[in-house]
Amino acid sequence: MKAEMRRELAQKSFEEKIRKVGELISLSRRIKADASTDTAENTAFNGAELSESVLARDWNSPEEDAAWSNL
Repeated sequence: MKAEMRRELAQKSFEEKIRKVGELISLSRRIKADASTDTAENTAFNGAELSESVLARDWNSPEEDAAWSNL
């Protein structure tokens, strides 16, 4: 992620960040549903699906749970 994009994301509220993640997950589901054939072109790169898995890996950790335990 570019530094400018990181700064922009850091300035957004927590609720806005969660909304963006929800949009990525929704987009990923729509892309999966729209993919009627499994061609090399369809499976080569799916950015939304990759983003969802990276977020899940980063957010589903003991460290992240500890960081947000006071909420």
